[in-house]
Amino acid sequence: MQPDQKTSASASAIWTGAISAALIGAWILFDAEPGINWGLWVASASLAVVLARRFSALPVEKPTLILLGWATLLAFAPAITASVSIRVLVFLSVGMLLGLAVIVIGADQWRSLSAKLLPTIPFLATFRVLQATLREGAEVPRTIASPRARTMTRGLLITVPVVIILIALLRNADPSIAWVVDRIAEILPQWSISARVVFFLFLLALTLGASSLGARQRDSRLPALPKLATSGALGFTEQRMVLVAVAIVLWLFVVLQISYLFHEPPGVVGSGMTFAEYARRGFAQLSVAVTLVGGLILVLEATKAPDLNPDRRRLLVRLEAALLIALELMLLSAFRRVILYEQAYGYTTMRVLAQGYMVVVALSLVALWLEVAKGAITIEFGRRVSVIALGTFTVIAFWNYEAWIANENFDRAARTGKFDSAYAIELSRDIDAIPTMVARRNELPAPERIVLENFLGCDQLRPAPRWFEYSLRRRAAELALKGDSALHCVPVLRVAPAVTPPDTSLGHATRP
Repeated sequence: MQPDQKTSASASAIWTGAISAALIGAWILFDAEPGINWGLWVASASLAVVLARRFSALPVEKPTLILLGWATLLAFAPAITASVSIRVLVFLSVGMLLGLAVIVIGADQWRSLSAKLLPTIPFLATFRVLQATLREGAEVPRTIASPRARTMTRGLLITVPVVIILIALLRNADPSIAWVVDRIAEILPQWSISARVVFFLFLLALTLGASSLGARQRDSRLPALPKLATSGALGFTEQRMVLVAVAIVLWLFVVLQISYLFHEPPGVVGSGMTFAEYARRGFAQLSVAVTLVGGLILVLEATKAPDLNPDRRRLLVRLEAALLIALELMLLSAFRRVILYEQAYGYTTMRVLAQGYMVVVALSLVALWLEVAKGAITIEFGRRVSVIALGTFTVIAFWNYEAWIANENFDRAARTGKFDSAYAIELSRDIDAIPTMVARRNELPAPERIVLENFLGCDQLRPAPRWFEYSLRRRAAELALKGDSALHCVPVLRVAPAVTPPDTSLGHATRP
C-alpha cells in the first residue's frame, strides 16, 4: 500500500471509529442510569483506538492492550452492582485507566511504566487528546483542492463546535439568548441545539483524539518525570538509630499480641479496657501505624547514602526486614481484631472494606521487601502496588459484599438472637443486599422482622425502562420486592432498638 493510501485508510479508520463510539455514547449514556451502557461505550471507544492503530499498520503494544482491556472489564461493573459508591469509584478508575492508556501508546514494555505517571493523567492525557483532536480536524481540509476552500473548512471545523457548545451553555443563563435560539428553532427545527448534541460533540472530541493518537503515534512519548532528590542523604548511623528504635517499639507490641493468645486481652491486667474497646480501638490505629512505618522505610531507602560498604548495607537490610515482618504481624493482629469485633457485634460495610485495605497493605509490604532485598526501590514497586490496589478494587466491585454482610448478620442472629435492624435498613439502601433480606427476613425475631418488612415494603425501585440501563442486582432487587406479596408499606415512626454497642471508629454506629 502506498503512503497516501495508508494515510487515507488510517484517517477513515480514525473518523469511523470515533464517530461510531461517540454516537453509541450519545445514544446509551446521555440521561441514562448506569448499567450495561457504560461497559458498552468503553468497549467501543477502546476498540476504536485498537482498530485505528491496526489500520495504520502499527502494533498494539501490551501495556495499551492491558489498560484498555482492564478499563473495559471494570466498566461492566455497573451492569452487575447497584451500589452508588462502587459506581463512582468505578467511573474514576476507568477514567484513570483510559487516560493512562492514552499516555503510554507506543510503549512496548510494561516495566517502563511508573506509578509516578498517575498524578499526570488528568492533565497530560486531556492535553494530548484535545491536541490530537484539533490536529485531526485540521487535516480534513487538505483533501480539498482549493486553498481558499481548505481555509474556510478548517475555520468552520474549529468555529462551529465552539459556537454550538457556548450557545447551549449560555442559553440557560440568559433569557435573550434563549429567546433567539427558540425563534431559530421554530424556523429551522431540524437545527435546534440539544444537550444530547453537545454531549455527542464532547464524546467525539475524546474518541477522535484518542483514535488519532493510536493511529499516528509510532513511538512512546512517556513524560520525563523528575527523580526524587536525595541530596540530604542520611548516613549509616542515622538510619540505624531510626530502624532500631522503631523495631523495638513494633516488636514489643507484637510480643504483647502473641501473649494474648495464651490469656485474655488487657481487661484482666488492670487497664480498665473492655474487650469491645480493645477490638474497636485497635484495628484502625494499627492500619495507620503500619502504613506510616511502610512509608518511613521508603523514605529511608530513598535517602540511603550510596557509598555504604556491603556490611553496613546488609545490616540495614536486615533491620528493614525485621520491621517488615513486624508490620505483617501487626496487620494480622488488626485483621484478627476486626474478625473478633464482627463476630461479637456484627458485620458492616466499613469493617469489610477495612479488611480489604489490610490485604492491600499486606501485599504491598511483600512488594516492598522485594525492592529492599534488591538494595534499591525501583519503578516496579509503584507499579506492583498500583496493580494490587486496582486488582483488589476490581474484585470488590464485582463481589456482592453487601449480600455477604447481610447473610453473615442473619447467621449471627440465628446464633445469638441479636440483629441490628437499623443497620440492615441502611445497608439495603444500596440495593445489592435487598434480595437476601427479602429471602431471609422470616428468620428474624418479630420486632426486627416487622421493622425490616415495613421498610422493604415501602421501598419502590424505579424500573430501568431501557435495555442499556440494565443492572443485574437492581433487577434482582426489583423482582424480590415485587414477588413477595407479604411486603406492605406501613409507615413506621420509630425504628426498633438496635442490639449492638456504638462503634465510632469504623462504619455504622451500632447500639446494644
